[in-house]
Amino acid sequence: MELTKTNQIIENPRPSISEITQISNEELRLLHEIPTFRPIVQTFVVISTYLILSAIGFWLNNWAVWLLVWFVQGFLFVCFFAAIHYCSHSSLYKSKHTNRFVGTFLSLVLLMNFSFHKYIHLGHHREAQIKGKIVGDTSAWQTFPNINTYLLVLTYFYPLAVCKNWWLVTKDLYLDSLKTHTQEKSSLPNSFYLSYFKTPEQRQFVLQNNWLLLGWIVLMAGLTVIFPWILFFGYWIPLISFASPFGFIFSITDHYGCESDLNHNLWNDTRTMISNPIIRFYYWNNNYHVEHHLYPSMPEYNYPKIHELIKHRIQYLEKSYFMFHLKVMRGLILAKSQ
Repeated sequence: MELTKTNQIIENPRPSISEITQISNEELRLLHEIPTFRPIVQTFVVISTYLILSAIGFWLNNWAVWLLVWFVQGFLFVCFFAAIHYCSHSSLYKSKHTNRFVGTFLSLVLLMNFSFHKYIHLGHHREAQIKGKIVGDTSAWQTFPNINTYLLVLTYFYPLAVCKNWWLVTKDLYLDSLKTHTQEKSSLPNSFYLSYFKTPEQRQFVLQNNWLLLGWIVLMAGLTVIFPWILFFGYWIPLISFASPFGFIFSITDHYGCESDLNHNLWNDTRTMISNPIIRFYYWNNNYHVEHHLYPSMPEYNYPKIHELIKHRIQYLEKSYFMFHLKVMRGLILAKSQ
């Protein structure tokens, strides 16, 4: 049964996960086992590809080559984020400490706060599984009103919005940490995202990661003064100019235009992208997003197996990131002309 927006009860057509997958408990246990060496090798390949591209750029030292290098590195930064995503679930490596260390390091490279992302993202998963709850506050279920807004977000609005939210949340966390026990909680500015940091320990992790992030920025600024050519061409330009558009292109597909009302469920509120083997490898199979929401703690290399079992039930399924965005832009342009 499901609820309508007027709280009326209707028949619930969605099947359960077990009804669709027909996976036994033992098979499911095996699918949740995290390999020891595979993620280490894959991490090495992804990071090495980034460094090799930089070396090629410095070796050939041609603007056309640099533009191509930065283009690919922008995509690789998104692949770093995909690894961070799985580290937040502690599903990339066997060790919980390794997940936190790698997730924190890659987050610093992307100028992100790992704990901030982790707790909000885990909250997003909790919300998406709550029956009768309107979702969309922590992910892009919304659709764009026009093509101009789409193009604006494609460039720099998206990271600016993320930075704004990060500042608002952490500012409130610092104010909260300065309060005495006698002060009322109402004195803390009301922030939606604060509800995702449930415990003092979680809030402390976020604050600690802020100091790490500040240290990283100071370190990179210092190295940039000493080695400006290397840091600007090998780090700052691809990060600032190319990572944001790729981040938007790959992340917006997860929930854009999917169901977010009271009748959303695991089969209609998330989208899976097929893409190609190269993208899937470097992007850590993060394109299998329906599969990830079904089994968020499963290691990513098993998502293709889950996909084969459930693909006939997935409501939102696309073959290509490029074609998906073409369809979105076409729809927005047609809507504008009407």
